[in-house]
Amino acid sequence: MLTKKDLLDGFSKTNVNKGGIIVVHTSYKSLGGVEGGAETVIDALRELVGPKGTVLFPAFNFQSWTETHYFDVLETPSKMGMITELARLRPDAKRTPHPIYSFSVSGALADEFSKTEDVEAYGPNSAFALFHKLNATIISIGLDFNSSFSMHHYIEYNVGCNYRRVKEFAGIYMGYDRKPQIKMYSMFVRLNDRYKTYIVPGMNDLLAAGIIKEIQIGAAKVHFLTANEFYDNMSVIVREHPEKLHYVEEPKY
Repeated sequence: MLTKKDLLDGFSKTNVNKGGIIVVHTSYKSLGGVEGGAETVIDALRELVGPKGTVLFPAFNFQSWTETHYFDVLETPSKMGMITELARLRPDAKRTPHPIYSFSVSGALADEFSKTEDVEAYGPNSAFALFHKLNATIISIGLDFNSSFSMHHYIEYNVGCNYRRVKEFAGIYMGYDRKPQIKMYSMFVRLNDRYKTYIVPGMNDLLAAGIIKEIQIGAAKVHFLTANEFYDNMSVIVREHPEKLHYVEEPKY
């Protein structure tokens, strides 16, 4: 059973210092048991960066905006696991506004991230663009590469690729002002259903090159790198080896 100290000792190996900015993808079960449960993991990550730091957790809920066409920045739950939902519910957490790719944010820059309004999930005023600008550290706890590191789509969008396209979705949006509005947001989606996202080969290349680092915390493998490292090196794969990031299924007749 991991203690908070065990977690802090482990997370300190990511080279994140006080005042740092981290984006954390998590699988609570992968850690193999933590005293105090999932809340202890959140506490440890907050303590890692200190009061001047900032912690982001994905609070994605794809069905809310793309299928039911309704999003409430205060009430729509995260569908990204136990830790992310508990982080979203903390009184000091703010949520970034994009209804498909939102993050719950706690710490010094929570207000700044809550104002990252952009129609496109990966646009210049998006949460992704801000944590790229700030060179945040991306941490993945116990997840495979295809289930985390969502920033790779931001890189594809900004570098350009021919296997994804921008798709618009409209719905009823309830923001912090509590005034429902009809709004439209977009997302860089697969070209069609035959195009399947599979980034593992490309990510394995970055791991083998030492760009993605790997440590062990409890039973979980933890991977991390900075936003700049990810952008600069994944951009090369997007341009030169896109086959390492997706595949195309044969048509079924």
